[in-house]
Amino acid sequence: MKLLSRVAALTIVVVVLLITLALFHHPVATTNVELAQQAGKDNLIHGILIVLLSVLASTLAVLSEKLNERSGALYVYRLGCVLLGVAMLLDGFVLPQLADAIAVLHPIGVMIQVFSKAGFIAQSAAILLWSCTAWPRVRWFTAIGALAGIVPAAWILFGDLLLTPRSLIALFALYAAWYLSAAWMLYRVKALS
Repeated sequence: MKLLSRVAALTIVVVVLLITLALFHHPVATTNVELAQQAGKDNLIHGILIVLLSVLASTLAVLSEKLNERSGALYVYRLGCVLLGVAMLLDGFVLPQLADAIAVLHPIGVMIQVFSKAGFIAQSAAILLWSCTAWPRVRWFTAIGALAGIVPAAWILFGDLLLTPRSLIALFALYAAWYLSAAWMLYRVKALS
């Protein structure tokens, strides 16, 4: 179990770094022509993000096991990944193919926003559930998780947030703090069951 926890911890760190790198290379198109021209880069970045999100969801199963978590956090997190995956498929693969069909761009853009926000809210809830499961055994982890779970969800639910590459980086930075604390806990903290 110790080796599995350490491999999971290192995987989380690598995935967080790769997601951050991918988000910084997320294409931004201001016209339909740019959208069509960036289709290849859009496909690549969103494909990479989908794969990395899948790896992260699989790796966090080790965290659930270590915490002896029964709240359903892993299932809620995976639901968030599916919702984000749908948004990424629409944004990275469907939208560039329809760049010339101006009438459908706005409705697809709305769907991308809705699926993304729902995915982030589900992930925030999962982070909060995992973090509360660790209370009172690992209080620092619970505190980081409370911030990483509540702040993004509140920003999405009560702010007028438009998800753009820049706001995605800000949201992910909050999650990254929790992911890295989860990695540290998997690497260093003894079994919590």
